[in-house]
Amino acid sequence: MIAPKWWYDLRQYRRHLQSYTDEELVDVYFHIHPLQYQEHYLCVLAELRRRGIRPEIAERPLPDWAWQMTNWLHRWAWLRRSPLRMQIALALTTLMLSALLTSMGVGAVVVLMMLMGLYGPLMALGHLVLIGVAGLFGVVATWRAGAHGWLFSLALLGSATILGMFTQSTLFERLWEALLTPSVSVPWALPSWY
Repeated sequence: MIAPKWWYDLRQYRRHLQSYTDEELVDVYFHIHPLQYQEHYLCVLAELRRRGIRPEIAERPLPDWAWQMTNWLHRWAWLRRSPLRMQIALALTTLMLSALLTSMGVGAVVVLMMLMGLYGPLMALGHLVLIGVAGLFGVVATWRAGAHGWLFSLALLGSATILGMFTQSTLFERLWEALLTPSVSVPWALPSWY
């Protein structure tokens, strides 16, 4: 797309920015590339300062990156047309994202348990705490992705489902037995595969 003539003359660009509403000016601020169009970006900043507008820098989106699940789902027109479809897709995405993130965290702790082995109640307690942290990670990361309000309960449900599945495993039974039995082994012993 060829830019209009006022784009190349910075004085005309400043005058053009003065005709914008506050919302349009903030929109330009959030969508202009500060490195590629540095002079124009400085003109936008000067106009914002002149009007006393201070947009939140922390909420400035990265180009072509959607931080929220709703923004990501709004890309599909067939979901945008129906609010019911959008809510169902949002609920399923929240549930699956929370379960996926929790299972990734639990998987990392399981690999750690396989590498380190189970030696005594203190190590078992540490592994159980890490499993809890993995569940918390799944919920918090899903909340950061946009699971607010009633969707937060679905994030909790997705994480709790994975943690519940882990408690039904034999690995959890071994952890629980190691936690309840007193340790006689040396605390700094090498794993059995070493």
